[in-house]
Amino acid sequence: MKPRVAKRNLPISEQGFTLLETCIALIVMMVVGLAATGGFVFATRYNSAAADRASSMSFAQTNIEKFRAISFTDSALTAGTTTSTVTDASGRNFSVTTTIADKTIVSGKTTVKSIAIQVVPVAPIIPIDTSNYSPGYEYYGSVKLYTERSNPLVGTNIH
Repeated sequence: MKPRVAKRNLPISEQGFTLLETCIALIVMMVVGLAATGGFVFATRYNSAAADRASSMSFAQTNIEKFRAISFTDSALTAGTTTSTVTDASGRNFSVTTTIADKTIVSGKTTVKSIAIQVVPVAPIIPIDTSNYSPGYEYYGSVKLYTERSNPLVGTNIH
């Protein structure tokens, strides 16, 4: 013999959720969860690009400071362009392009030199569409610094 279970007659406000209501709630939570996941992916990618930019800036500032510390007539300040590859502490490679130009020449002597240093990640995390940007800024992690050096001697008798 089967035991009989007493059925309770609950008011409508206490009967619980229907299967349809539960499915709709799950779909809404899934959409919200997927939107949040997209935000996390976006944040992760751009934080990585910010790390590239910070490393690029560090390399560029170090090189600029080296040029500021040497004498105006030092051979390292000869006009021209050089490119080298450097590696940061995490093993990422960066291309460093240094361009030095004689900007102002008085009586045959250079009095002002412009120095441009551009650092670009070799394998950037986030490449972007190069058709919308000027050359040298193809990646979010690239940095370009520009400075000028003038001869500290007064007059045109520079040695």
